[in-house]
Amino acid sequence: MLALLALSFGTLPVSPDDVMRVLLGQSGADLHLVVVEWRLPRITGGLLVGTALGLAGALFQTILRNPLGSPDIIGFDAGAFTGALLAMLGSGGPAVIAASSFAGGLLAGGLVYGFAGSSHAFPARLVLIGIAVGALFTALNDWIIMTVRLDAAVAAASWKLGSLAGIDSGRLTIGAIILAVAVPLALAHGRTIRVLELGPDRARALGEPTSARQLQLAVLGLLLTATATFLAGPVGFVALIAPQVARRICGGPGLSLPASALTGAVFLVGSDLIARTLFLPRVLPVGSVTAAVGGLYFAMLLRASLRGETTR
Repeated sequence: MLALLALSFGTLPVSPDDVMRVLLGQSGADLHLVVVEWRLPRITGGLLVGTALGLAGALFQTILRNPLGSPDIIGFDAGAFTGALLAMLGSGGPAVIAASSFAGGLLAGGLVYGFAGSSHAFPARLVLIGIAVGALFTALNDWIIMTVRLDAAVAAASWKLGSLAGIDSGRLTIGAIILAVAVPLALAHGRTIRVLELGPDRARALGEPTSARQLQLAVLGLLLTATATFLAGPVGFVALIAPQVARRICGGPGLSLPASALTGAVFLVGSDLIARTLFLPRVLPVGSVTAAVGGLYFAMLLRASLRGETTR
């Protein structure tokens, strides 16, 4: 229903009935252009990106046992964007950009875990190291954008803000193929997630190879993050918020992977609808809306986390 509303609202309003007729091929060329060629790729991309980020957030928050441990906070999306940006500036095709995004995410993840060393047993410390690594990649991205030619810098700067506007059919097809494999693989680890939430000692006592499972989940989370970054750039706070909101909605003690994915999709498509309609005729990048909501939520989570550390 949210996707249908998003197809209806915009600079040119289209009634839901007309949207359905367009999707069924029963309308004129003008409405087909607006609904199918302009809005549908953007909204489909929003559903894919939100799903990927919601799942990635749930995976990393489980691995780190910390609600602040999402890929946007610990710098994995900034690393993925560095790889994608370099490939784009090198005139690489969509497949090359997607692969470079994943490579950049892997590099960021390797740096975070490498600098953490034996402190991997202390999730809060690892999150702080991730924030520092993310700041390093963000500074690198800014420097790259400032040193390239003007037309490339404008395109890269818009992408860096987190935007669904530039998603085309080629990028959407590659992203959908990757997520068609990665999302079911992530959802298949539901039992592993529940066991790891008990803590590493209990997980090992239940026969779970903790280190191997954490590595598998981390690689899957990086693949999901890199694919979302390849499609829309580094969209912040979706991976942070979606799993925790889903947990509160479901009422369970742990993180539900399907609910996290759905919550991420709803949050991102809803944020994009606000970005496209609230300030017409000006259209904002979706990342600005998710940052406005997520910044406050991040401050609340950080305050609660610090209060818990002080209590212990």
